[in-house]
Amino acid sequence: MRRFASASDLRDEALLAILLRTGAPGCDVVELSKRLISAFGSLGEFVRADWRTLRLRIKEYNVAHPDKRILGIGAVKQMELAAAFELVRRGYEMKPDDVTRLHVGTSDEAYRVFRKSLNPSDDKENLLVLLLDHRNHPICEPIKMSRGTQDMTLVDPRDVLKEAIRWGAKRIAIAHNHPSGDPTPSNEDHIATVKLEEAAKLIGLEFVDHLVLGCPESANGRGFISLRGAGA
Repeated sequence: MRRFASASDLRDEALLAILLRTGAPGCDVVELSKRLISAFGSLGEFVRADWRTLRLRIKEYNVAHPDKRILGIGAVKQMELAAAFELVRRGYEMKPDDVTRLHVGTSDEAYRVFRKSLNPSDDKENLLVLLLDHRNHPICEPIKMSRGTQDMTLVDPRDVLKEAIRWGAKRIAIAHNHPSGDPTPSNEDHIATVKLEEAAKLIGLEFVDHLVLGCPESANGRGFISLRGAGA
């Protein structure tokens, strides 16, 4: 880490190796880190895990890969990792007063607000709406409109517009997460975006954007895809 400008320049396994500190007999700490991330399929799945999930995935990985086992990650180390992950999740949380002081003029700014309102470990799709005033300041925290399945969430545009009218919003942005970690929009996501944008126009409400949130390292490190930016 001393050799780089910031921790963001290090590879995933290098960052994890710093947390693990030591490897295991016949397996240095970087290789151990690679195996641990591999056990979850992606870094996003790894950091969403609690300590019980860590224990289970390590056990499953070792059964499937007897020649490249994950060793030296006992109960204490599993809890240390889970504690670090939980601190990150809590760091994403935002108080209502903090939200209303923000300015949301870009997709990246909207993403930062929405990300703090979604639990990274949630295995269901959630759809949130962010209500903005005429200066692009949030009126309140993002409001959860629906919670769906692992690959689908449904929302009626009328419900979103009711909230906008009730709060006196001038602009709205919506976002939903993909539990898979891949934020690539589905055909249904594009259709829902068009319907909501058309409905908003009918009552003079500006539709700002629809973001699909994936794991933090997805979409070339942005963590989301903007349907407005994708031409939805």
